[in-house]
Formats: sequence, C-alpha cells, structure tokens
Amino acid sequence: MPVLSYDTLRSHLSRVLLALGCPADEADVIADALASANVAGHDSHGLIRIEQYARMVQSGEIEPGTPTTIVRETPATALLDGGWNFGQVVAKRAIEMGIEKARACGVSTISVKNSNHLGRLGEYTVMAARAGMMCVATVNNHGRGNLVAPFGGSDGRLATNPISFACPGPERPVLVDITTSVVAEGKVRVLRNAGKSAPEGWLIDNQGHPSTDPADLYTDPRGAILPFGGAVAHKGFALSIMVDIMSGALSGAGCSYSGTCRLGNAMYFNLTDIEKFVPRDEFLEWVTTLKNHVQASPPAPGFSEILMPGEPEFRTEERRRRDGIEVDEGTWGQFLECARSLGVELSG
Repeated sequence: MPVLSYDTLRSHLSRVLLALGCPADEADVIADALASANVAGHDSHGLIRIEQYARMVQSGEIEPGTPTTIVRETPATALLDGGWNFGQVVAKRAIEMGIEKARACGVSTISVKNSNHLGRLGEYTVMAARAGMMCVATVNNHGRGNLVAPFGGSDGRLATNPISFACPGPERPVLVDITTSVVAEGKVRVLRNAGKSAPEGWLIDNQGHPSTDPADLYTDPRGAILPFGGAVAHKGFALSIMVDIMSGALSGAGCSYSGTCRLGNAMYFNLTDIEKFVPRDEFLEWVTTLKNHVQASPPAPGFSEILMPGEPEFRTEERRRRDGIEVDEGTWGQFLECARSLGVELSG
C-alpha cells in the first residue's frame, strides 16, 4: 500500500489537474483541497475523486477555468453562478466573498448554482472560522439526488446532502461536518476500491433489502444509502429535506427530483462575524467553558476521553502529516491509470 507525504500527494494531484486543462492557480486550489481531505482522514473526498473528475472534464460536465459570475448581489448577500467549474474553486471564491461581506455587515449569505463537486464541505466552514466567523454551510446535488432513500422508502431519492458548522475554538476550530445520510457516498466507494464490506445499516440493494456489498450502490438499477439515525432515521431525513431546500431552492439550482439534470453541487453559506456581537475573547471564553464542562464527564465504558467535534480530523491530520498518507491499491491504481492516460508519468 503506497504511503505518500502531503507534499508528494499534492504535487501529483496538481500535475494531473494541469493536464486536465486547469489553470495553474486553480489546479493548486483543487490539489490543496483534495490533499487536505486525505490528510484529514476523509479519503472519500481526496485522491479517489480524480478518476471521476477526469471523466467529467472529458465529457464536458466540468469546465475548468470558467469564471464565477454574480447573478444578484446586495451588501450582505450574493447569488453566484459557478460556470460549471470545479466546485473547490467556486466554493473558495464564495466563502471569501462571504467573509468580506460579513466583516462589512455583520452577517452574510452566499448562494451558489452551476458548480461541480466541491469536495469536503468542512474545509470551507473552517476557512470562515479561521477568519473569526461562525459559519453554516449546506450542499445538494443540484437536483440530481438519487443516492439516499427517504425514511420509509426503498430507493434513492435524495443526495447525501451534507451540512457543516464551524466556529473559532480555544486551540483550533470547532467543526461539525456530516452527511444527512448515514455515510458519504465516497466512503462506500473507498470500501469498494479496497474490496471490503460495508457495515450493516449503511446500504440497501436495488430491491430495498439490507446490504453490506458496496457494489450494490453502483449497479443499474442501483441500491441506496440510508438516512442517518437508525431507528430514528426520520431525523436525518428531515435534515436532508431542509438541506436540499436551502441549497437548491434558494439558489435556483433545483431540489432533488426524478429527472435528468447536470450533476453538481448547489451551495449555501451563512456567515456571522463574531466581533459584531461579542468580543472575540469573550466568545472563546464561553466556548472553552463549554468544552471543559463537557470533557469533565467521566468516560463511558469503552471510551478513554471525550472529543470535541472536529478533533478526530485535526488529530488525523497531525498524524498523517508526520507519518504519511496511506492509499489503498485500488485507488492508487486508478489514479496512476488516469495520469498515464493524460500523459503524466508519476513516481513515489
């Protein structure tokens, strides 16, 4: 199993993205985002996506280098059109605009349509948190929701519809980055590439029966992922409906429906400048008080400590930056084949 340093992985990604026709500055943005997902332990949103992105560029579904345009704008809001560029590029532009507007107005909301897959949503809420903001973000699949079964349903009708929250913390941001499905599609893809079974409770096959075979999600007709919550999956389903509306209806990109549309991510970002409400030190003091109060609970059997939201990712990042990033053989082989098809020879 290959083990790559962050810098090597990022370099490999950038070279392939350049070969796909990305401008150099945009290739760097996308490579940073993908490598950052791997280093944080979210392999589902990193290197594994390149093979998919290459196919989408070649089919015209992704249009590298296209500008992001403003459809409507007020001092505190904007609706952006991503021009079907890479979602990582569009999302970075959107969150940077949101930070600027929130600093001026106290709060801002940015809505985005016509953008492709943005990768790991939490990257952008953390970007806002490091700029002194609280941020809530959602994305849908631009109307093409067919991966997740509704509560009580037996086939895919929704996207995984993630939601993320982040704010500054005493040492590093507090981060929530979750799908409203029990798992992200990319994590099923990682298991398929590694030849492993999925845990019980993740999937149903195309007959609506429980399944542990990741391949069932990629058949025709396909199976589906379940909404999160298990016995109370109506809660994950309800959140998914609101994420679809916030991302798709507000932007005009569209909510999930039974039709053919272009695959992408419609986005919603809401940012709050903390210092427009309370001094930053006071805010951090309250977050620290909450953290200390929660972590003072005696660990339950089977647990050694209580972690704040986002801590597992930040710890994984520290370890992988030190020890390297493991890539499964299936994903590495896909990436090498993709690179060779573009005339890019890689080593290491």
